[in-house]
Amino acid sequence: MKRALIAVVMTMGAATSSLAQNEPQYVMGVTGQKCSKLLSATSETDSPKSHIPMAMIAWMEGYVSGTNIGLVMQGQPPYDVVSMTAHEYWATIYGFCTRNPDRQVMEVIPDIFVRLKRREASTP
Repeated sequence: MKRALIAVVMTMGAATSSLAQNEPQYVMGVTGQKCSKLLSATSETDSPKSHIPMAMIAWMEGYVSGTNIGLVMQGQPPYDVVSMTAHEYWATIYGFCTRNPDRQVMEVIPDIFVRLKRREASTP
């Protein structure tokens, strides 16, 4: 929980900074790179605990956690970040990039949201 909170704070800080400077690459972080670059540095069989996959998964989890704050504030059910395993996150990211080498890694987010389960809505 503490790790997720730190990720949210860092993501929100980066988002605020990028909006102020009109430079969206700050928000993208490690996932702002092209899928082709990720594919050249990794393989589908890489462990999700190795450096690059772990960085990608951590960014995705942080993004989902940040999204959840807004959903909860609106009374909508948040996503269950842990309803996917690290292997499922990595397979989703790698599969997306294999199909879309010219797109940015972060564009996999809709695919991640489709696979995640939702929890019951709660109030802030």
